[in-house]
Amino acid sequence: MIKYFGKIRLDHLTHGKTGQYLKYAIGEIFLVVIGILIAIQINNWNQDRIQHKETKILLSSLKQDVEGDIKNLEEQKSGLRNRKDWADLILKSLDDQSVQDSTHFITAITRVGWIMDYSQTFPTYMEMVSSGKLSYIKSETLKRKLANYLTEVEDYKQIVSSYNLGLKETERLAIGHLNGNPVGSTLTNPKHDFIYTGISFNLKTIEEDIEFYKSVKHISFYTSVSIDFISIWLITKAKELKNLIVDELKTYQS
Repeated sequence: MIKYFGKIRLDHLTHGKTGQYLKYAIGEIFLVVIGILIAIQINNWNQDRIQHKETKILLSSLKQDVEGDIKNLEEQKSGLRNRKDWADLILKSLDDQSVQDSTHFITAITRVGWIMDYSQTFPTYMEMVSSGKLSYIKSETLKRKLANYLTEVEDYKQIVSSYNLGLKETERLAIGHLNGNPVGSTLTNPKHDFIYTGISFNLKTIEEDIEFYKSVKHISFYTSVSIDFISIWLITKAKELKNLIVDELKTYQS
């Protein structure tokens, strides 16, 4: 087409038809501009298509991260409930100065100081932030709540970590009240009770250890607060995030 216009233009110049020449020159320019615009539009369409596909993948991966975190939180809550039950059993036994089941009591003694670190990572979110692809998410609400949630989780992890020294000290005091050493396997499986052969304790002596009693009472309170925080705050917020991600994904189904 351009060669065709070029021949016409040359013909008009040769025969002194300047006006006609200008018209065809403008026509050539117009065609070139249209061609460039079409090429740009095709390139933009390809880029949008690639970004659309990549965003869908990132959102799906982000959804899996949130689901994994909800599962971890549920497991954390279950472990905390066990620890609170152990603390409450010790406190009730000391208050009543009576132990209904010595095996259960020893189990509680050996496990009341258990450290239950909460491990959470959002690799997809961190990747999106570092690569600048967080802007791919259209929902400003989702972006804001993601950032807020991760901040809250980090605060919770710091609080949990700061209390580990207290748990270790309580564990030290607890084990010190047992005559004999529990076998290692009896300490590592919270879902089963074991027969503690050769292990005994003096309930009166344990009751007189005011530091230990206060530590166990603090564990019961602190653990209860942690359970509520996980249930009412973190898990609720995580489920809200999951719903927002699902809604965002729906815009990428086509």
